[in-house]
Amino acid sequence: MKKLFSCVLFLFYFFPVFCQRVISPVEGSFSNRQCLVLNVEDGAECFYSFSGSDPLTSGFAYDGPVLIDAAGNIEVKILVVKENSRQEIQVNYTVTEDSPFQPGSLEHDFLSSVADRGVVLYNAENPQINIPASLKYSIGFNNQVFLPGKVLSLSEENQLSRYVPCTVTDGNRLWRFVIFVSGSGVGLLSKSSLPFQISEWNSLSFTGEKLIWSLDESEWSASRAPVVLDRSVEHTLRWQSVAYEKGNPVFSFVLPPEPALTVSEKVQEPLEFFIDGDVRYTMELVSCTESGWISEGGGAFSKIVFDTFSGDCISGEAVFAFYCDGLYQGTKSVSCLVDKRPPLPPVFSSSSKASYARGDVTCNLTAESGAEIFYAVSTPVKFNVSDSFTQNDENAVLEKEIEEGEFELYTEPVLLKSDSKSALFYKVRAYAKDSAGNESEISEFKVIIDEFNYYLDSSADELTADGSRKHPFASFSQALEIINSGRFSHFFVTGEFSMPEGEIVISSNCSFTALGEAKFLFPESSRLVLRSSSLEAKNIVFDRHSTSSSADNFTFFNLEYAAVNFNNCEIVDFAGENSTVFYAANSVVNFVNSGLTVQSSSYACCVSAVNSKVTVSSSRIAAVSQTCVNFSLSGGSFELKDSSCRVTAHLGRIAEISSSTIKMSGNTFYGEFDKKIRGVEPVWKDNQCLIIEESGNSSKGF
Repeated sequence: MKKLFSCVLFLFYFFPVFCQRVISPVEGSFSNRQCLVLNVEDGAECFYSFSGSDPLTSGFAYDGPVLIDAAGNIEVKILVVKENSRQEIQVNYTVTEDSPFQPGSLEHDFLSSVADRGVVLYNAENPQINIPASLKYSIGFNNQVFLPGKVLSLSEENQLSRYVPCTVTDGNRLWRFVIFVSGSGVGLLSKSSLPFQISEWNSLSFTGEKLIWSLDESEWSASRAPVVLDRSVEHTLRWQSVAYEKGNPVFSFVLPPEPALTVSEKVQEPLEFFIDGDVRYTMELVSCTESGWISEGGGAFSKIVFDTFSGDCISGEAVFAFYCDGLYQGTKSVSCLVDKRPPLPPVFSSSSKASYARGDVTCNLTAESGAEIFYAVSTPVKFNVSDSFTQNDENAVLEKEIEEGEFELYTEPVLLKSDSKSALFYKVRAYAKDSAGNESEISEFKVIIDEFNYYLDSSADELTADGSRKHPFASFSQALEIINSGRFSHFFVTGEFSMPEGEIVISSNCSFTALGEAKFLFPESSRLVLRSSSLEAKNIVFDRHSTSSSADNFTFFNLEYAAVNFNNCEIVDFAGENSTVFYAANSVVNFVNSGLTVQSSSYACCVSAVNSKVTVSSSRIAAVSQTCVNFSLSGGSFELKDSSCRVTAHLGRIAEISSSTIKMSGNTFYGEFDKKIRGVEPVWKDNQCLIIEESGNSSKGF
């Protein structure tokens, strides 16, 4: 490096850069120190500084790659000078040296061997770069595609020398370095010293001193005027001393027809340039518009090969100089393309905002311009949502049962159908394929289409709630809207919920299953009304408390042509003056392993039913009031089995039943009264009742 102490005045304007000037560094945040690598192949002079100062007054002259040995926020200024023009370039980037890998690990050893050096040499002595599979890499200029780590190598015949940037990532950090590819077989070209020259194939100029010449048996001449040649045919040039004497040696040079330059057409393979013509022709690469190209000078080949690493793309124009027996003939240019860069994976957009959907889902796929998309839809997995999914991710559980479909060309949106009888899990895979045949990594879209199952969590965010497991509903009002808008809905419930005031009307079928503790807290003026609908509950607490002992509470649950089923639930009603917990007309009431308790000051009834079916098994029923009864039934059927029923009152009974079908077995009836009343039976039945079973029941306190 050369320190600059003087300032040279130039005309200040920007000039076009022949190809990408700054190979490294680039803007961004990196976990390793960066190297300054510039492209100066167009004969420019470059000066730089790392402190943000003027490169001319306090910078350095660029004479090759140099490690910028600094961390933190770094400002690199570059001044490019060419003829009477200049260009100023500024690059700002950040280095935070950070490695999560233990010494001795593949990742640590790799990063130490490449990223810490800044520039990595790739040649015949170092024929591969092994990127660990746990990392991802992106290679080349302006590449947004990251691929799983692999061994990077080139064709042994590659003769294109380049600086190739490479970025690797562990998903959180970036390490960037530059690979210097040294072309194979590069050597010195032996150029002939002849008394004539060829300019761009068809212009011949004789330059020999004290010589005369003849072209194709023409008269001898000493002219220096250029001659236009027809290069489609062979020409013979002869020359001898101007002092013509018999016996003088006569020299000759046969100029064969102009050759053609042919190029292989497989863009995913190394690109091969061939000379189609006389075997005396050779060629050398003199320029290339491909970013990062450098000239190593010399070389005379009948075939030249360009190659690049997997994940990269070479494109541009290459210019070759042709020689015949070392005599320059002219140049030929040709477009070059070696495309090993896959397109970005397809992007899914769907009618479903999340991984849960409540009906048919339409998937749209987009990819890079010109790329085709291929997709495959799995066979849908049918399942019933269960408690196990609360501890595991649904997709991970269902993934084990997936049968992935065959890929086909994407031409229209993909429709994923829902099922009215069960929930479905779908997985759609897709990849993009570009015109060169490169295939992207596979994108995946996973969705559970479930018309029925929702989640309800009192600690959730109500603003983002959609009823899915990740974004559950936060209030019962949100759930109620879903319940009454469909045919059936099932809710998994967590936490305590304050229920709305007044009548809460349920007009469709619903089910509630607790995940952990779940409680519905009703205000004293609230009641649940079911009309032509059903409600199932498992492990839920329903609690209504009155704050006034004189409040005349109305029915807690009111059923009209409805059905309720409680399994391992607790229903508690602390009422004011009067309360009936359940009133059922032409309905079904079922309790299993549940508790039902009511307390009021004047009158209390647990279940009052007309022309309904009431079934209680393995449950606890209790009523506390001045006058109370557990069951007051007229018509319909009543089955009570293996349960404990209690009344605490001045006057009370376990059941008062008329005109009903009765089955009672294995029950215990308790009565606690302020004074003994003679003749009071725990169960009163009229003579219109049909007793099918009555056995194993016992009573105390009556």
